[in-house]
Amino acid sequence: MNKLMWWCAWSTYEEEFKDQLKTLGDIHEDAARELLHYLPQNWCRAYFDTTCKNQMVDNNFTESFNKWILKARTKPIIKMLEDIRLKVMNLLKNRKEECRNWREEISPYAIELYHYYRVIALECKVVFNGDYGYEVVEGKYKHIVNLELKKCTWRAWNLTGILCPHAIKALMHDK
Repeated sequence: MNKLMWWCAWSTYEEEFKDQLKTLGDIHEDAARELLHYLPQNWCRAYFDTTCKNQMVDNNFTESFNKWILKARTKPIIKMLEDIRLKVMNLLKNRKEECRNWREEISPYAIELYHYYRVIALECKVVFNGDYGYEVVEGKYKHIVNLELKKCTWRAWNLTGILCPHAIKALMHDK
């Protein structure tokens, strides 16, 4: 896929970003202005770095962690840190035992998500767009997939490392 197509896909993100920011500004101008004091890479999914593969982008992780260490938080700092250290060690031990039961090299969650995405992929339509490029249509949305670069404009594949429905459809088309 040529650079122009990837630029077009990126410019779509920027256009969507600007449209959503304008919508927020129409609702509450001060909120939009305050939000712009922070880099979009810190709060806008379109600008997230894809080096780290994690799809959790909300505050649930922090809230879950705080609940998990609730008893330890009432203790003096050294005792609190010791309790947290022990909890983490036990968690890692349990996860290691859980991983030993895996039948595949891939986590059960990743396999479950992949199967879910395969069902979505069956509903997509694909158009070959060059040696490694595809345009994949899912409902009213169109995504560009580059198998060589392992990228999709939907970005779930880039963010998690798990094939997205559009990449799956492109691979099915590519056989």
